Amino acid sequence: MNSFVETLSPAARNHAEARIDYYADLTQSVLRSLRQLSEVNVQFSREVLDNSTAALRYALLTPPNERNPENAPQQTGELLHKLQSYHQQLAKVVTDFQADINQIAQEHVPQATRTATELADAGRKAAGKHLADEASRFASIAQQNQAFPQAASVQSAGEGNKN
Repeated sequence: MNSFVETLSPAARNHAEARIDYYADLTQSVLRSLRQLSEVNVQFSREVLDNSTAALRYALLTPPNERNPENAPQQTGELLHKLQSYHQQLAKVVTDFQADINQIAQEHVPQATRTATELADAGRKAAGKHLADEASRFASIAQQNQAFPQAASVQSAGEGNKN
């Protein structure tokens, strides 16, 4: 028994290979970007957790008479700076992802288009051949039917039933 791969035409095989390569590269790009996004989120979350913990310790464990605004663990400006840095890192991940997707498309779309065209042409050619073969077979059957003499009941069928 032939496997599915062995039954593919060369055009179908080429197109399947082109599509598989394209989708594999797209998937790798998505996974790479998700990993980068996760790393940025983990880093930011750790910083926020560390700063929040330090601020909570300071607020709960430092006696009110010893509290000094300069000694506070996290200033508003520092938090704003970390948020801006986080936003910039996210924007870089998105920009890199878009550039990567564009590069992958430029690399793979022409090949996928070419193989799709070849596959469509092969399909049209196979359909035309099949149609021609069926027309020839039909003509042969019709010619064989005309070679047989018609029965008397069929010859007089046009006159109607006279009994």
